[in-house]
Amino acid sequence: MRTPDYDVAIIGAGVVGCAVARELSRYELRAILIEANSDLCDGASKGNSALMVSGYDLEEGTLERRLVLRGYERYMAEARSLGLPIEKIGAMTLAWSDEQAAQLDELHTHAHALGHKALRLVQPRDVYKRSPALAAGLIAALWAPDEAIVDPFSTAYAFALDAVENGVDYRSHAQVRAAWRDTSGWSLVLPDRELIARVVINCAGLAGDKVDALAGLGEFQIRPIRGQYILFDKPARKLLNFIALPTPSKTSRGILLTPTIFGNLLVGPTAEPVTDANDRSTTAEGIARLTAAAREVLPSVFEHPVVTNFAGIRPGSEERDYRILRHIGHDWITVGGIRSTGLSGSLGIAEHVASLLIPDMIRVKRRRSSNSIRVPDLSGSASRPWDNPDSDPADREIVCHCEGITLGEIRRALSSRLPPRSRKALKRRTRAMFGRCQGFYCGARIEQLFDSAETEQ
Repeated sequence: MRTPDYDVAIIGAGVVGCAVARELSRYELRAILIEANSDLCDGASKGNSALMVSGYDLEEGTLERRLVLRGYERYMAEARSLGLPIEKIGAMTLAWSDEQAAQLDELHTHAHALGHKALRLVQPRDVYKRSPALAAGLIAALWAPDEAIVDPFSTAYAFALDAVENGVDYRSHAQVRAAWRDTSGWSLVLPDRELIARVVINCAGLAGDKVDALAGLGEFQIRPIRGQYILFDKPARKLLNFIALPTPSKTSRGILLTPTIFGNLLVGPTAEPVTDANDRSTTAEGIARLTAAAREVLPSVFEHPVVTNFAGIRPGSEERDYRILRHIGHDWITVGGIRSTGLSGSLGIAEHVASLLIPDMIRVKRRRSSNSIRVPDLSGSASRPWDNPDSDPADREIVCHCEGITLGEIRRALSSRLPPRSRKALKRRTRAMFGRCQGFYCGARIEQLFDSAETEQ
């Protein structure tokens, strides 16, 4: 019998997989985080609304609600120590008809009954004082002050970096091609090696059902949902100082408008069932829907330039709730169906998964201490390295002028303990090429820096 290489293998380095890895790094066990793509946050986690939601409108009694409530609580307590920015700008659910206003009354009453006492109904005049650019005709609004905007890319990176700093191994370009179990544990076949783990935690997101199928498990099916977005340039941010939510329907939360942590204005998402989990194309129909929704709420929004359109894919399943399944007899945990609330719920999900694993599947002790990490604050309101007279000389050279990203910032990202393995990952890690020119002016220089770093490694 071969000795297992690891106690736990976590498949999938999206925000949930990275959070699980971080959680398990607090225990005396050997763990590895495995990612099929070239870098972290390269699947469902790279295209979302970047909201940290308090869960007041989630269905009572669901696992999703319980884990989002806990995830929100933990994120608010732990994110800043990791260097992650949070802006609690609040959310307004807007009613433009008597029928929608009645729905807001019901939502308000229900949320208060569940303990969300901070929610309150506000008069239209108070909403217009906050954002005069809103369309005329508002009848009512529901104010949720605890909703926040965050950096989704740095969140996954911070969780993974924390995990690695505390002993978790990490492998990218490591798609699991086969899996079988014997007396040694689970054998996972990767492109360049085979490893054995006592327990597997499947956090593969959009490929979660396929990974389960490799293990002979088939209790859920991913049903991908595409969400398209329009991202406006930074001057549009002045039009709105809260998250603007439509009155939800029974099947969808609808298209929202929100400031981003980076200082832009975001419109979306649509909700389109697709058969291909990699279909992140934008469509004329989808952009038309977003355009109409944006104009209905902010008529003047298209006086400001659009930076880009993009689409993300959410890993829905055949059920509306999360599908977190413990297969004790198989030493396997499935973390599936983590929909749009996955960012908010990630730390709650990680804590829940650890409780399923320990002690029923593995008996280990909690570590007495852990090493701390911090990631750069990439928010639009953060002070920039080029504005610090005592900064590294490389921080006096701006490479990406749209976002004010310096040569020093790019070099530090490329030489970090978890360096980006693709140009798009470098973009998410630094914000370079995120601006209005989308890399038109700085792209060649950044590609040169990336290639030089790859050669040195």
